[in-house]
Amino acid sequence: MLKSKVEIRNGNPCLCIDGKQMNAMAYTTYFPERNCYQDFIDAGYRIFFINVSFTTLPINPITEFSPFHVGVFEDPNKEDYTEFEEYIYEILHECPDAIIFPRIYISMPAWWVDAHPDEVYITDKGASREVMFSEAFRKDGAEMLVKLVNHIKNSDYAHRVGGWMLCGSSTQEWMYRNCNGDLGVGAKEPYRRWVKETYGIDNAVLPSREEYVYTGKVCQESENAKRYAIFCNLAMAKTLDIFAETVKKETNYEQVVGSFYGYSLQTRHVLLGSHALRALVDSPNLDFFSSPNSYTNNRAFGMDWADMMPVDSIKKHGKLCFIECDIRTYLTTSIQEARPDEYPKDIYPMKNGVSVWAGPPTPILSREALRKCFAHQITKSSAIWWFDMWGGWYKDSLLMSELAQMKKIYDRDILSNKTNVLCPDVVFFADEQSCANTFTDSPSIRISETVTAMGKTGVPFDSCMVEDAKSVLQNYKVAVFPFSLPSEDGKRAMELCESMGIPYLRATVGHYKFTVDELIEFYKANGVHFYSEEQDVVYVGNGYVGLHSAVGGKKRLRLPCAYTVSLVYGTQFNNQTTDCIEFELKENATALFLIS
Repeated sequence: MLKSKVEIRNGNPCLCIDGKQMNAMAYTTYFPERNCYQDFIDAGYRIFFINVSFTTLPINPITEFSPFHVGVFEDPNKEDYTEFEEYIYEILHECPDAIIFPRIYISMPAWWVDAHPDEVYITDKGASREVMFSEAFRKDGAEMLVKLVNHIKNSDYAHRVGGWMLCGSSTQEWMYRNCNGDLGVGAKEPYRRWVKETYGIDNAVLPSREEYVYTGKVCQESENAKRYAIFCNLAMAKTLDIFAETVKKETNYEQVVGSFYGYSLQTRHVLLGSHALRALVDSPNLDFFSSPNSYTNNRAFGMDWADMMPVDSIKKHGKLCFIECDIRTYLTTSIQEARPDEYPKDIYPMKNGVSVWAGPPTPILSREALRKCFAHQITKSSAIWWFDMWGGWYKDSLLMSELAQMKKIYDRDILSNKTNVLCPDVVFFADEQSCANTFTDSPSIRISETVTAMGKTGVPFDSCMVEDAKSVLQNYKVAVFPFSLPSEDGKRAMELCESMGIPYLRATVGHYKFTVDELIEFYKANGVHFYSEEQDVVYVGNGYVGLHSAVGGKKRLRLPCAYTVSLVYGTQFNNQTTDCIEFELKENATALFLIS
């Protein structure tokens, strides 16, 4: 098999394959019968995530959706890799130098669930699924994973396998089904053991689901409820790390392993399972982390599609951010059209084009959606995998031409020896442990309004974990703390700001979100540089600067000093040395510039 690792090159974490720096741009789809493999091969892409699952049971406990027709371990007596391997061979037939990343859904088949009644969680739809921190699941799941990895290692395509992505639980993103921490009979003994080991308390009892429901009171007063919130998030992280270690050992620690995790910038759930990134970010078993672009406001134009993870902390720890870019286009159909007669009419509705499942109405606007997404990711030095969920979303010459050009930009970017000549003045701190202090759907945990407002100030920002405050604060002029009930690490981060003389803005129980005007006032009072005075979205980093706006017209990007500026895309501009980039921008468009 190929040898792969994440290394720091030119100041950023980068994917290396057999010792050579690799452009980490990839493609995948849930519905491979509607794939765009050939289109992406022709556009220069070489990394393909291929989905495979232990089971055909649903990946979504609410809609009961599953993309899989075959589960490898559905039959306890015979493994079945036919669905998975059919499309690997299709890709390699057309592109022998393609690099395959198996994207594995680790979830137990029905026969296992039936055989382990004390190790299951009952979903709101009445289905039995494995408890994510069950020792039986960890043990048997790891054994199945070993079988799958060894099958691939011994296959005739093993020489083209370059890495692994591990998925689990709700929507494959290591979030608890129904977002309530697998509270139920299967959690009783694991929680009791953890409380004894951690706090020395005997005979701990499970909190009730009702103890996490927001009823108007903001502060969680039950210490037991707080403990369970901490436990279930750490337990999910431990399960993921066990499976990642399993793959690492089976591949002699010679291939990269990654996963979804760490959604602390977009959450309203205390018992989500994703609030323990601090326990994974330094794990030797995980090399990259993934999340989608934010879905806030159905990804409207005129706002930043922000990160859901604290990507700047992840990079600081030497890990690659490999971002899911499931960007809808005018070709995005309903799931029912994509697979007729297979799914109920009431799941993933298009709602007359106004929903998170609908794309822009035209090819031009679809291209603008891709450009908007790309500008954010390249300025964050993040890798990209285009997620063509139902298939066929990008089967258009205009869109594929754009995606090919983006691949070339990334190819050029990884070869350059530039440094981050421009960096944000503002750091936005994620405090994942603070979630234990409140309730699901409490205003104190719903920070998306503040994140959205920050993207409309004309000022870019970085996102970091409060646990990293000591090592990052010196890089910024100001800090923003959006969680109104901080953890102990959050409190220490604010105390550090005070000792270092760094101004900070802190949410409180009485004032849990910040408006654009409040942020602008705070920035101006503390010498933050404004790249735009028109409340446009500004992207800065990795040697690039960009601007997105829902409003067309003349735009100005004011730089802190003069730089050599070259156009990448989005407008007409004569390359020049300047401290103010002036250009015309169309409505809902994005312009991106290279600076040096």
